[in-house]
Amino acid sequence: MPPLAAQSSSAGLLLVVTALLTDCLNLASANKAHDVYRISPSAVHSRRGWYNRRNLPFISSSAASSLVGWEELVLNTRGGSTVEEETTASEVGEGTSDDIVPSDETVEETDEAEAQPRNLTFTATSPDDGSAEDPDGIPARWFDMKKGDREEANEAFETHLAWREEFNVDTMLERPHPKFDVCKQMAPHYFAGRDPHNNIIFVQRPAHVDFELMRMNNATIEDLLLHYVYVIQYCWNIMEPAPDAVMTNVLDMRGSSFRQMSNSEYIEFGKRFVSMMSANYPGRSYKTLIINAPTWINVLYKIFKPMLRESTRQKIIILKAGEEQD
Repeated sequence: MPPLAAQSSSAGLLLVVTALLTDCLNLASANKAHDVYRISPSAVHSRRGWYNRRNLPFISSSAASSLVGWEELVLNTRGGSTVEEETTASEVGEGTSDDIVPSDETVEETDEAEAQPRNLTFTATSPDDGSAEDPDGIPARWFDMKKGDREEANEAFETHLAWREEFNVDTMLERPHPKFDVCKQMAPHYFAGRDPHNNIIFVQRPAHVDFELMRMNNATIEDLLLHYVYVIQYCWNIMEPAPDAVMTNVLDMRGSSFRQMSNSEYIEFGKRFVSMMSANYPGRSYKTLIINAPTWINVLYKIFKPMLRESTRQKIIILKAGEEQD
């Protein structure tokens, strides 16, 4: 029979391995339960017919890690064991599996937790956004947008509430999004982790916006705009729910042409997109980096500049490919 120390050490190792397997199973179950984190690719119709294509990830691995508690998993499965853990392991090892029976209370709590689906309904206000303290229930970001003018802030917020009601924004993440993959192909975009200030990075590739693909899949500009609302709702309610959180936007202009960008359909979409985001998600931009900018970028910028607030304009940085950008 092995010495007591060896038995204790083996039991401690068994406990650690069991914890690892349990946490991994819980992690898989959590991902399966919340399909909003894992959106499978669907068939997309292209010029070459129907095909299945795996898109860029909706969220990057670094962003996903904070959602599934990866750091906690690592801490729970660290190597080695303490004297207290070895003692506990030896005590557990002396009994049999039949001796460990969960109480009725524990079983009831587990069943209740599994029976309750995650709440994916999000309203226009949230805790700590300043609305609870304001007599008119207006979040602080709306006052910042209107430079403290209560009347204008109230009017802007009421317009925002009407917009949310018209498009059922509060329950958007609760509902299926059948055109998710089509919209992702029409206008490539993804979350690319975080910047040095821990702000979310959102990357877009304007040169790859494909309106022909949109028509071939019976989609519309309205579908694409609402898809962006879906993505932003996911960002500010799931990935980063802090009311004062901001993001770094990156517009990669590589491969773009003046002919493409000056197309009337493209200009229409761009104007509606900028107007929608500016009116309904104020104060959410940390910086907007336009990288690999072509020589004619200033001509395009003049079209959208009047639609931007002065505070937003000051956050835009245009960089051409080269040493300065790198």
